[in-house]
Amino acid sequence: MTDQKENQPRVLQLVTHDKMGGVRTLVDMVTAGLEERGFAVESRGLRQGGAVDTVKNMALLARDILKGRYQAILTYQIAASIYGNFFGWLARVPMRVSHHTASPEGLRPHWRAIDKLFGTFGIYTHMVMNSNATRDAFGSWPKAYKKHFIDIIHGVDPLPQATGRTDWREKRKIPQDATVLVATGRLVGQKNHGTAIGALALLPGVHLIIAGDGPDQAALENQAQRLGVFDRLHLIGAIDRADLGDVLAAGNIYVFPSIWETFGLAGVEATMAGLPIVAADLAVLREVLSTGEPVGVQAMTRFHDVRNADELALAVQDMVAHYPSAETRANYGRMQVERHGRAHMLELYGNLLAPLKTAVKHKQS
Repeated sequence: MTDQKENQPRVLQLVTHDKMGGVRTLVDMVTAGLEERGFAVESRGLRQGGAVDTVKNMALLARDILKGRYQAILTYQIAASIYGNFFGWLARVPMRVSHHTASPEGLRPHWRAIDKLFGTFGIYTHMVMNSNATRDAFGSWPKAYKKHFIDIIHGVDPLPQATGRTDWREKRKIPQDATVLVATGRLVGQKNHGTAIGALALLPGVHLIIAGDGPDQAALENQAQRLGVFDRLHLIGAIDRADLGDVLAAGNIYVFPSIWETFGLAGVEATMAGLPIVAADLAVLREVLSTGEPVGVQAMTRFHDVRNADELALAVQDMVAHYPSAETRANYGRMQVERHGRAHMLELYGNLLAPLKTAVKHKQS
């Protein structure tokens, strides 16, 4: 661990597993923003390799928290929130901030029960709501829980532009005139890639590229084999964020069939890059994608019922038939950048943690 300057408040950012994805992107943005504002930030993952390494890592993490190493703990994902904030509460860490990166229905029952207990009894000092839809999802929870809510709408950086290093159509032998659907994200149930594969069977000649890895890969490949679309499904594995521009450049339409989201970062990134989107009809996706003039929003977005492959296929067909112009795509992408840029989000995080600077100065004087 790097020695931190004594005059800087020390902040721990804790995730359950340190893998590429929306949470990793958010952590990196918040780290950069807090360091620019004079905070010393450590980012750590709860899980490390196998079970033995994870247990050792968790013990070291608990030791560091209990030794008073940090003045604030920012946790992402439910296991990290419960573990990190419990030890933070024992150590009387002044700020214990839990990010809701899953809606209530996205949590396993035992995690949901512990989270409700921790929030109600003040183990968390703050809980970040990153969209209005996320706040609404907890509307029926106890008032003692909800009083800790703070609104920090998710900021998003545009993806780096396509480098041209990899032509995914050429690499995967996809015809240049074929319609290509693109999805990004872990191969897990929540992302619901199976619905997109089901739609592929209803879209002759259309190809689907999915950038991501995860435990559902074999099941998705088997589904594609059963449906006779294996040759049009391209699972290309986890791709570094710096190279995702090349993946999106290969596509005509971004598909986002998730069962739930608390924000939908990947979809926003895709639209910032100028891709029209076909998304699951979730309140949060309606919220974050409805940016700009109604005509532009209508041209760039289509929604389908969750888990409905028939509707997804029809939405793709409609988007292809009424494909937005280059000007419309550029205008919509620019409006997404203006609305969801990182600056306002980082300002709010800086304001939240600002009292720690005063506390550190008083302690040293």
